[in-house]
Amino acid sequence: MEEDKPAAKKRRGRPAVDPDQQTQPIALRLTAAQREKLTKLGGPPWVRDKIDKAKLPKE
Repeated sequence: MEEDKPAAKKRRGRPAVDPDQQTQPIALRLTAAQREKLTKLGGPPWVRDKIDKAKLPKE
């Protein structure tokens, strides 16, 4: 009879980030209502997506 192999351990925590894509923390002051709305909109991933899609104003 073959021995059962132990199940592979599930990796914990956030996946490793590509060194070229490392993020930097920022502080942002919001009212409680704005914070709640930001959470409902999708939080940090939503903000990053909006920044990536935004066009810079012409100088």
